[in-house]
Amino acid sequence: MEKLALDINKRVYNHRPGACRKVEGVQYGAEDIAVLEEEGIAIITSGIVYLQPRKKARQLFLYDFRQNGTWKVVPLKINGEYDEENFHPHGISHFITAKGARLFVISHTNDFKHSVMVFDWNRQNPLQVDLVRTIKDDKFIRPNDLAAINEESFILTNDGYSQSKFFNLLEILLFYPSGSAVYYDGTTSNFVILKSVSPNGIIFNKERTHAIISHINSETVSVYKLDDNHHKLLHVVDVPILTSADNFCLDKSGAVWVGAHPVMKDALSFLSDFDDTNAIAPSQVLRIVFSKDFKSWEITEPFADDGRLISASSVAAPFGNQLLIGSVCRELVHCYIRPETV
Repeated sequence: MEKLALDINKRVYNHRPGACRKVEGVQYGAEDIAVLEEEGIAIITSGIVYLQPRKKARQLFLYDFRQNGTWKVVPLKINGEYDEENFHPHGISHFITAKGARLFVISHTNDFKHSVMVFDWNRQNPLQVDLVRTIKDDKFIRPNDLAAINEESFILTNDGYSQSKFFNLLEILLFYPSGSAVYYDGTTSNFVILKSVSPNGIIFNKERTHAIISHINSETVSVYKLDDNHHKLLHVVDVPILTSADNFCLDKSGAVWVGAHPVMKDALSFLSDFDDTNAIAPSQVLRIVFSKDFKSWEITEPFADDGRLISASSVAAPFGNQLLIGSVCRELVHCYIRPETV
Protein backbone atom coordinates (compact mmCIF):
# COMPACT_ATOMS: atom_id res chain seq x y z
CA MET A 1 0.00 0.00 0.00
CA GLU A 2 2.80 2.43 0.91
CA LYS A 3 4.54 1.69 -2.39
CA LEU A 4 1.35 2.50 -4.29
CA ALA A 5 0.62 5.69 -2.34
CA LEU A 6 4.17 7.02 -2.56
CA ASP A 7 4.33 6.12 -6.29
CA ILE A 8 7.66 4.34 -6.02
CA ASN A 9 8.97 3.31 -9.47
CA LYS A 10 6.41 5.54 -11.20
CA ARG A 11 7.47 7.69 -14.17
CA VAL A 12 5.95 10.75 -15.84
CA TYR A 13 6.16 11.37 -19.60
CA ASN A 14 5.66 14.93 -20.81
CA HIS A 15 2.77 15.89 -23.05
CA ARG A 16 0.76 19.07 -23.60
CA PRO A 17 -2.78 19.90 -24.76
CA GLY A 18 -1.30 22.66 -26.94
CA ALA A 19 1.26 25.44 -26.64
CA CYS A 20 2.18 26.11 -22.98
CA ARG A 21 4.18 28.84 -21.26
CA LYS A 22 4.84 30.22 -17.80
CA VAL A 23 2.67 33.16 -16.78
CA GLU A 24 4.52 36.36 -15.96
CA GLY A 25 4.32 37.71 -12.41
CA VAL A 26 3.96 34.51 -10.35
CA GLN A 27 6.96 33.26 -8.37
CA TYR A 28 5.67 31.86 -5.10
CA GLY A 29 2.82 29.63 -6.13
CA ALA A 30 -0.67 29.60 -7.55
CA GLU A 31 -2.12 27.04 -5.16
CA ASP A 32 -5.78 27.49 -6.04
CA ILE A 33 -7.80 29.27 -8.71
CA ALA A 34 -11.38 30.52 -8.92
CA VAL A 35 -12.66 31.06 -12.47
CA LEU A 36 -15.37 33.70 -12.89
CA GLU A 37 -16.67 32.35 -16.18
CA GLU A 38 -18.94 35.23 -17.18
CA GLU A 39 -16.25 37.80 -16.40
CA GLY A 40 -13.52 35.94 -18.29
CA ILE A 41 -11.11 36.13 -15.35
CA ALA A 42 -9.46 33.93 -12.76
CA ILE A 43 -8.52 34.88 -9.20
CA ILE A 44 -5.44 33.11 -7.89
CA THR A 45 -4.03 32.52 -4.41
CA SER A 46 -0.26 32.80 -3.97
CA GLY A 47 2.23 32.56 -1.10
CA ILE A 48 0.88 29.62 0.90
CA VAL A 49 2.27 28.69 4.31
CA TYR A 50 1.82 25.01 5.14
CA LEU A 51 3.38 23.48 8.28
CA GLN A 52 6.47 25.69 7.88
CA PRO A 53 7.15 29.44 8.08
CA ARG A 54 7.53 31.43 4.88
CA LYS A 55 8.31 35.09 4.37
CA LYS A 56 7.76 35.26 0.61
CA ALA A 57 5.22 37.50 -1.09
CA ARG A 58 1.64 36.58 -0.39
CA GLN A 59 -1.26 37.95 -2.37
CA LEU A 60 -4.22 37.45 -4.66
CA PHE A 61 -3.76 37.78 -8.41
CA LEU A 62 -6.16 38.37 -11.28
CA TYR A 63 -5.64 36.71 -14.67
CA ASP A 64 -7.63 38.02 -17.64
CA PHE A 65 -8.27 35.22 -20.14
CA ARG A 66 -9.11 37.81 -22.80
CA GLN A 67 -5.74 39.57 -22.74
CA ASN A 68 -4.21 39.69 -26.19
CA GLY A 69 -0.61 38.68 -26.85
CA THR A 70 0.45 38.61 -23.20
CA TRP A 71 0.24 36.05 -20.43
CA LYS A 72 0.54 37.84 -17.11
CA VAL A 73 -1.24 38.33 -13.81
CA VAL A 74 -2.10 41.55 -12.01
CA PRO A 75 -1.99 41.75 -8.19
CA LEU A 76 -5.28 42.64 -6.54
CA LYS A 77 -5.36 45.49 -4.04
CA ILE A 78 -7.00 44.40 -0.79
CA ASN A 79 -9.10 47.08 0.90
CA GLY A 80 -9.72 46.72 4.63
CA GLU A 81 -7.80 46.08 7.82
CA TYR A 82 -5.86 42.82 7.94
CA ASP A 83 -2.41 41.60 8.98
CA GLU A 84 -0.54 41.55 5.68
CA GLU A 85 2.46 39.74 7.18
CA ASN A 86 0.22 36.89 8.28
CA PHE A 87 -1.87 36.60 5.13
CA HIS A 88 -0.95 33.39 3.31
CA PRO A 89 -3.88 32.37 1.08
CA HIS A 90 -4.59 28.72 0.33
CA GLY A 91 -7.93 27.37 -0.98
CA ILE A 92 -10.43 29.69 -2.67
CA SER A 93 -14.08 29.48 -3.70
CA HIS A 94 -16.60 32.01 -4.95
CA PHE A 95 -20.31 32.73 -5.24
CA ILE A 96 -21.63 34.97 -8.02
CA THR A 97 -23.43 38.14 -6.87
CA ALA A 98 -25.24 40.97 -8.65
CA LYS A 99 -22.15 43.20 -8.54
CA GLY A 100 -19.51 40.54 -9.08
CA ALA A 101 -18.52 37.76 -6.70
CA ARG A 102 -18.19 36.90 -3.02
CA LEU A 103 -14.81 35.23 -2.43
CA PHE A 104 -13.96 32.84 0.40
CA VAL A 105 -10.22 32.39 0.96
CA ILE A 106 -8.52 30.12 3.48
CA SER A 107 -5.56 31.89 5.07
CA HIS A 108 -2.77 30.67 7.35
CA THR A 109 -0.52 32.79 9.55
CA ASN A 110 3.24 32.40 9.82
CA ASP A 111 2.74 30.32 12.98
CA PHE A 112 0.08 28.24 11.17
CA LYS A 113 -3.15 29.57 12.65
CA HIS A 114 -6.16 29.39 10.37
CA SER A 115 -9.09 31.47 9.20
CA VAL A 116 -11.41 32.06 6.27
CA MET A 117 -11.29 35.57 4.85
CA VAL A 118 -14.36 36.82 3.00
CA PHE A 119 -13.92 39.34 0.18
CA ASP A 120 -16.17 41.07 -2.33
CA TRP A 121 -14.97 41.51 -5.90
CA ASN A 122 -16.82 44.19 -7.88
CA ARG A 123 -16.68 44.28 -11.67
CA GLN A 124 -16.70 48.10 -11.52
CA ASN A 125 -13.34 48.00 -9.69
CA PRO A 126 -11.83 44.81 -11.06
CA LEU A 127 -8.30 45.22 -9.68
CA GLN A 128 -9.28 45.35 -6.02
CA VAL A 129 -11.25 43.38 -3.45
CA ASP A 130 -12.93 44.52 -0.26
CA LEU A 131 -12.41 42.55 2.93
CA VAL A 132 -15.84 41.82 4.42
CA ARG A 133 -14.83 39.81 7.47
CA THR A 134 -12.49 37.15 8.82
CA ILE A 135 -13.97 33.93 10.19
CA LYS A 136 -12.24 31.84 12.86
CA ASP A 137 -13.69 28.61 14.19
CA ASP A 138 -12.30 25.79 16.33
CA LYS A 139 -13.42 23.28 13.67
CA PHE A 140 -11.10 24.89 11.11
CA ILE A 141 -8.40 22.48 12.27
CA ARG A 142 -6.14 22.34 9.22
CA PRO A 143 -8.22 23.83 6.42
CA ASN A 144 -7.20 23.18 2.85
CA ASP A 145 -10.08 24.01 0.50
CA LEU A 146 -13.71 25.07 0.56
CA ALA A 147 -16.80 25.25 -1.64
CA ALA A 148 -19.17 28.21 -1.38
CA ILE A 149 -22.88 27.44 -0.99
CA ASN A 150 -24.13 31.04 -0.94
CA GLU A 151 -22.88 34.45 0.20
CA GLU A 152 -22.59 33.32 3.83
CA SER A 153 -22.05 29.56 3.95
CA PHE A 154 -19.59 26.97 2.70
CA ILE A 155 -18.22 23.48 3.24
CA LEU A 156 -14.55 23.32 4.20
CA THR A 157 -12.07 20.43 4.22
CA ASN A 158 -9.47 19.80 6.92
CA ASP A 159 -6.79 17.67 5.30
CA GLY A 160 -5.50 16.40 8.65
CA TYR A 161 -5.16 17.19 12.33
CA SER A 162 -1.48 17.62 13.24
CA GLN A 163 0.12 21.05 13.13
CA SER A 164 3.71 19.88 12.60
CA LYS A 165 5.63 18.41 9.65
CA PHE A 166 6.69 15.30 11.58
CA PHE A 167 3.23 14.24 12.73
CA ASN A 168 1.78 15.13 9.35
CA LEU A 169 4.25 12.68 7.79
CA LEU A 170 3.03 10.00 10.20
CA GLU A 171 -0.57 10.71 9.16
CA ILE A 172 0.45 10.22 5.53
CA LEU A 173 2.43 7.01 6.07
CA LEU A 174 -0.20 5.44 8.35
CA PHE A 175 -3.21 6.55 6.26
CA TYR A 176 -4.62 7.84 9.52
CA PRO A 177 -8.19 9.22 9.13
CA SER A 178 -7.49 12.53 10.85
CA GLY A 179 -9.16 14.72 8.23
CA SER A 180 -12.70 16.07 8.26
CA ALA A 181 -15.18 18.33 6.49
CA VAL A 182 -17.12 21.18 8.09
CA TYR A 183 -20.32 22.98 7.13
CA TYR A 184 -20.36 26.66 8.14
CA ASP A 185 -23.71 28.47 7.83
CA GLY A 186 -22.49 32.02 8.41
CA THR A 187 -22.69 31.77 12.19
CA THR A 188 -22.15 28.23 13.41
CA SER A 189 -20.37 25.11 12.20
CA ASN A 190 -20.82 21.35 12.31
CA PHE A 191 -18.88 18.38 11.00
CA VAL A 192 -20.32 16.74 7.89
CA ILE A 193 -17.42 14.27 7.67
CA LEU A 194 -15.88 13.45 11.04
CA LYS A 195 -13.01 11.12 10.13
CA SER A 196 -11.44 10.73 6.71
CA VAL A 197 -8.05 10.18 5.09
CA SER A 198 -6.68 13.49 3.80
CA PRO A 199 -9.74 15.24 2.31
CA ASN A 200 -8.22 17.97 0.19
CA GLY A 201 -9.90 19.71 -2.74
CA ILE A 202 -13.67 20.14 -2.79
CA ILE A 203 -16.11 21.35 -5.43
CA PHE A 204 -19.82 21.02 -6.17
CA ASN A 205 -21.00 19.55 -9.44
CA LYS A 206 -22.66 21.84 -11.98
CA GLU A 207 -26.15 21.09 -10.64
CA ARG A 208 -24.91 21.65 -7.06
CA THR A 209 -26.42 18.36 -5.88
CA HIS A 210 -23.16 16.57 -5.10
CA ALA A 211 -19.81 17.40 -3.54
CA ILE A 212 -16.62 16.00 -5.06
CA ILE A 213 -13.66 15.64 -2.69
CA SER A 214 -10.09 14.55 -3.39
CA HIS A 215 -8.27 12.34 -0.89
CA ILE A 216 -4.68 13.12 -1.68
CA ASN A 217 -2.95 10.40 0.37
CA SER A 218 -5.20 7.51 -0.67
CA GLU A 219 -5.23 8.59 -4.34
CA THR A 220 -9.00 8.60 -4.64
CA VAL A 221 -11.75 11.05 -5.54
CA SER A 222 -15.00 10.65 -3.61
CA VAL A 223 -18.51 11.80 -4.49
CA TYR A 224 -21.06 12.73 -1.81
CA LYS A 225 -24.70 13.67 -2.21
CA LEU A 226 -25.71 16.91 -0.49
CA ASP A 227 -28.82 16.83 1.67
CA ASP A 228 -31.26 19.73 1.43
CA ASN A 229 -29.80 21.74 4.31
CA HIS A 230 -26.14 20.79 3.68
CA HIS A 231 -25.84 19.33 7.18
CA LYS A 232 -24.95 15.90 5.81
CA LEU A 233 -22.80 14.48 3.05
CA LEU A 234 -24.05 11.08 1.92
CA HIS A 235 -21.31 8.94 0.41
CA VAL A 236 -21.97 7.82 -3.18
CA VAL A 237 -18.76 6.42 -4.66
CA ASP A 238 -14.96 6.37 -4.42
CA VAL A 239 -13.02 6.68 -7.66
CA PRO A 240 -9.47 5.26 -7.60
CA ILE A 241 -7.31 7.49 -9.80
CA LEU A 242 -3.79 6.24 -8.93
CA THR A 243 -2.50 9.78 -8.47
CA SER A 244 -2.68 12.37 -5.69
CA ALA A 245 -5.43 14.76 -6.74
CA ASP A 246 -5.32 18.26 -5.27
CA ASN A 247 -7.81 21.01 -6.26
CA PHE A 248 -10.73 21.04 -8.72
CA CYS A 249 -12.36 23.32 -11.27
CA LEU A 250 -15.32 22.73 -13.58
CA ASP A 251 -15.58 23.54 -17.26
CA LYS A 252 -18.79 24.76 -18.90
CA SER A 253 -19.91 21.21 -19.69
CA GLY A 254 -19.59 20.19 -16.03
CA ALA A 255 -16.44 18.11 -16.50
CA VAL A 256 -14.11 18.12 -13.49
CA TRP A 257 -10.51 19.25 -14.00
CA VAL A 258 -7.95 18.51 -11.31
CA GLY A 259 -4.31 19.34 -10.72
CA ALA A 260 -2.46 16.34 -9.31
CA HIS A 261 0.85 15.07 -7.96
CA PRO A 262 1.59 11.91 -9.96
CA VAL A 263 4.67 10.86 -7.94
CA MET A 264 3.89 11.43 -4.28
CA LYS A 265 7.37 10.71 -2.95
CA ASP A 266 8.77 13.45 -5.20
CA ALA A 267 6.02 15.85 -4.16
CA LEU A 268 6.73 15.22 -0.46
CA SER A 269 10.43 15.86 -0.99
CA PHE A 270 9.76 19.00 -3.03
CA LEU A 271 7.25 20.40 -0.54
CA SER A 272 9.56 19.86 2.43
CA ASP A 273 11.16 23.20 1.51
CA PHE A 274 8.95 25.56 -0.50
CA ASP A 275 11.82 27.92 -1.22
CA ASP A 276 14.39 25.46 -2.59
CA THR A 277 14.48 26.64 -6.20
CA ASN A 278 16.64 23.70 -7.31
CA ALA A 279 14.04 21.07 -6.43
CA ILE A 280 11.36 19.89 -8.87
CA ALA A 281 8.37 17.54 -8.71
CA PRO A 282 6.15 16.17 -11.50
CA SER A 283 2.79 17.67 -12.42
CA GLN A 284 -0.37 16.24 -13.95
CA VAL A 285 -3.83 17.37 -15.04
CA LEU A 286 -6.81 15.01 -15.22
CA ARG A 287 -10.26 15.63 -16.68
CA ILE A 288 -13.08 13.54 -15.19
CA VAL A 289 -16.52 13.20 -16.78
CA PHE A 290 -19.11 11.56 -14.54
CA SER A 291 -22.37 9.97 -15.64
CA LYS A 292 -25.52 11.61 -14.26
CA ASP A 293 -25.87 8.96 -11.55
CA PHE A 294 -22.11 9.01 -10.76
CA LYS A 295 -21.95 5.24 -11.27
CA SER A 296 -19.48 5.52 -14.13
CA TRP A 297 -16.84 7.98 -15.26
CA GLU A 298 -14.24 8.64 -17.94
CA ILE A 299 -10.80 10.02 -17.08
CA THR A 300 -8.35 11.57 -19.53
CA GLU A 301 -4.96 13.19 -18.98
CA PRO A 302 -4.64 16.44 -20.98
CA PHE A 303 -1.28 17.42 -19.43
CA ALA A 304 1.73 15.85 -17.75
CA ASP A 305 5.14 17.31 -16.95
CA ASP A 306 8.25 15.97 -15.24
CA GLY A 307 8.62 19.17 -13.21
CA ARG A 308 10.80 21.23 -15.50
CA LEU A 309 7.94 23.41 -16.78
CA ILE A 310 5.82 23.32 -13.61
CA SER A 311 6.46 21.59 -10.29
CA ALA A 312 3.83 20.17 -7.94
CA SER A 313 0.69 21.16 -9.82
CA SER A 314 -2.23 21.85 -7.49
CA VAL A 315 -5.10 23.03 -9.72
CA ALA A 316 -6.22 23.11 -13.36
CA ALA A 317 -8.64 25.85 -14.40
CA PRO A 318 -10.17 25.70 -17.90
CA PHE A 319 -11.74 28.60 -19.79
CA GLY A 320 -12.81 27.90 -23.36
CA ASN A 321 -9.73 26.69 -25.22
CA GLN A 322 -7.40 27.93 -22.46
CA LEU A 323 -6.09 26.24 -19.34
CA LEU A 324 -4.34 27.67 -16.28
CA ILE A 325 -2.30 25.20 -14.23
CA GLY A 326 -1.29 26.34 -10.77
CA SER A 327 1.39 24.97 -8.47
CA VAL A 328 1.63 24.82 -4.70
CA CYS A 329 4.59 27.15 -4.33
CA ARG A 330 6.17 27.97 -7.70
CA GLU A 331 4.85 28.60 -11.21
CA LEU A 332 1.58 29.35 -12.96
CA VAL A 333 1.36 27.92 -16.48
CA HIS A 334 -0.99 28.81 -19.34
CA CYS A 335 -1.81 26.30 -22.08
CA TYR A 336 -3.99 26.36 -25.14
CA ILE A 337 -6.21 23.30 -25.51
CA ARG A 338 -6.61 21.44 -28.79
CA PRO A 339 -9.98 19.62 -28.70
CA GLU A 340 -8.47 16.26 -29.59
CA THR A 341 -6.24 16.33 -26.50
CA VAL A 342 -9.07 16.12 -23.96
